[in-house]
Amino acid sequence: MMTSPKIVHIGLWKVKKEVSSKALSDVDKQVKALKNKIPGIELAHAGPLETFNLPKEIVDAFSILPDVTLLARGYNHALFIIFEDKNYRILYDTSKAHLDLSPAMMPLIEGGMKGVLTVDFCLPRI
Repeated sequence: MMTSPKIVHIGLWKVKKEVSSKALSDVDKQVKALKNKIPGIELAHAGPLETFNLPKEIVDAFSILPDVTLLARGYNHALFIIFEDKNYRILYDTSKAHLDLSPAMMPLIEGGMKGVLTVDFCLPRI
């Protein structure tokens, strides 16, 4: 019996520099709470991107600078959600809890939706 793959949803945000840590923490908590509010979510997380210097081997192999923040292209925060399947991912888009996130999140984002990048991909079941 073939089962449908899980769906991973990733959102990258360009959070404004002047945003307070409390406002951002509140949005992160709202994202994490989606797991208990929207059916089919197995994991929901949000937080700042990790930054570090790349090792010399990577810098040399790809002819890039060691500062990993340059590769992030201004994105500094991420949302990561795993859905049981594609149907639950589609349900998420119009769910009240997801739509209720917008008024808290969007004022923190530089350039509105121009400061948001979202992607989805399949995660095969093992």
